[in-house]
This record gives sequence, structure tokens and C-alpha cells, in this order.
Amino acid sequence: MPEPVDPRTFRDPASWLSGQAVTLTVSGISMVPFLLDGDRVDVVSAGPSEMAAGDLLVFLRGEEVVVHRFLAARKGLFLEKGDAQSRGNWAPWPAGFGRAVALWRGGERLDLQRPPWPLQMAALGRAHLRGHRLNELAQALPGSFARRLFLGLCRRSGLLPG
Repeated sequence: MPEPVDPRTFRDPASWLSGQAVTLTVSGISMVPFLLDGDRVDVVSAGPSEMAAGDLLVFLRGEEVVVHRFLAARKGLFLEKGDAQSRGNWAPWPAGFGRAVALWRGGERLDLQRPPWPLQMAALGRAHLRGHRLNELAQALPGSFARRLFLGLCRRSGLLPG
């Protein structure tokens, strides 16, 4: 297993996202259950046109390195979301960012670019985008009772996870 780098020591992600993959250690719970605290991901530099819904996007938010799921793009913005979060965030494309191409867990490497992963990642992207949109709709409803009722019906119908 490759030795991970600490990208927080770099101000410009382009300096650690050059031509070759770098390995980063995941910390936190925003991507549970897909990524667990302590997992490692191999990251390559990417451009907006290289991202597909469901891919794992790696970028700096302030001084924090974020690994979240890419869901959509529009007019200079991208939508990212942690799998454990109910809604995503629209943000401007950063100057440099990466795409996770492999996941290391327990010493085993899973190549996210080889079957069955691309199809599974795309399916996860669609499911999380649907969840994001339904949660946005719920937030537009008047009152917490209406929001809870709407989200409860979405869960019962299988549109949102239980």
C-alpha cells in the first residue's frame, strides 16, 4: 500500500495533484458508509469535463481536504455531497481538484475505474442527487410538520433511504 501524503501542508492543490496519483487518508464520517475513517484513496488530477455523477471529488475547502461525491455541474459550479449528509452544496469549481480512482481498505485496493465500480458509482450519484433534490423540496415547504410528512412519505415510498 502506498504511503499517504498530507495535502494540508500544501496551499495549492495543483502542487499535489500533478500527473501521478497520490494517496490520501480519509478522516471523518461525511462519506459513511462508502468511505470509512482511515480508508485511503488514490487521487489523480481532474478537470470539470472528466467528472461523472457519482465520482469521488477531492478538493480543498478552506484548509480542509474534502472527499465527497460529485453529483452535477452547471455554469461554473459543481454540486458535491457527503454520502452521510441529507443535502449537497453548490460551489465554484476550485483551481485544482482531483478524482479518487481507487480505494484502499484493510490492505486491499479496489479500482474504482473497473467494473463493477463505475456502474455502482453512477447509481450512487443518481440516488444522492435525488435525495438532495427531495430534501431541497422539503425545505421549501411551510412548517416542520409538512417537511417531516413529505420526507416520511419519500422514505416509505423508497425515494429516500430509511
